[in-house]
Amino acid sequence: MLLSLARKFCPITSRIQQVFSTNGFSPFGLLNHQNFPSQIIPPSQTTNIFGTQVRFRAYGREYQPSNLVRKRRHGFLARLKSKTGKKILARRRLKGRKYLSH
Repeated sequence: MLLSLARKFCPITSRIQQVFSTNGFSPFGLLNHQNFPSQIIPPSQTTNIFGTQVRFRAYGREYQPSNLVRKRRHGFLARLKSKTGKKILARRRLKGRKYLSH
């Protein structure tokens, strides 16, 4: 009963069970074309670039600076518009900051 529930709710574990039950734990049994990781890992997490498989995307390219957006979000007038922004300015004045905001 428990084994049937695991297969119903988790297709990855059932696929792994099929791989290991037919071939055992031998690494050579995992090398045939039916058992590549692309069939175990969901396709939403894999992408093909120039014919090679890349599982996860590169990080560090998210920040594209814009002075206009920076001023609108973190500028002095943006701080004055909200209640919490006024508290931020008051705290920075008490601390003696030279620059209160952008």
